[in-house]
Amino acid sequence: MEHANSAGHIVVLAVDNSVPSDMAFKFYVDNVSRPGYLLHLVHHSNYWGNFEPMDGGGFYLTGPSPKHCQELMAKEDSKVKEIENKYRKLMAENNIIGDFIVLRGKDAWHDIIQYQEKVNGIMIVMGTRGQNTLRRTFMGSVSDSVVHHASCPVLVCCHPKI
Repeated sequence: MEHANSAGHIVVLAVDNSVPSDMAFKFYVDNVSRPGYLLHLVHHSNYWGNFEPMDGGGFYLTGPSPKHCQELMAKEDSKVKEIENKYRKLMAENNIIGDFIVLRGKDAWHDIIQYQEKVNGIMIVMGTRGQNTLRRTFMGSVSDSVVHHASCPVLVCCHPKI
């Protein structure tokens, strides 16, 4: 796939394996994509966000075993590869030129914005899961944080109420 260059405008589209991400991709294809645009699909993968205390609560003192780390990383890598294959196929089917980039870090919203700034993307497109106000207040929302902190336009595609 083609990478960032001076010939195209880069649009950053944050994806995961969810219906809202699928909807955001479709919205990009139907309404945003233009000749000369390059789509950078970014997926935030966080190995360490999945760790839980081991039997006896040893996680906090000794951490997970190297074998446990390898198993978790292999499982996460498999999930990421599945998402990448799905979106590369969708890009090919829709004649979209772009790339799939895996971001790793603590905060998805921050990593998405940093990537957009690094490649000088003209906008960020993403889905939202439509959490209720209470859950969003306590758990935070990646899309809310991107909207409030990004220095470029952000298009958030909402999941329709059924």
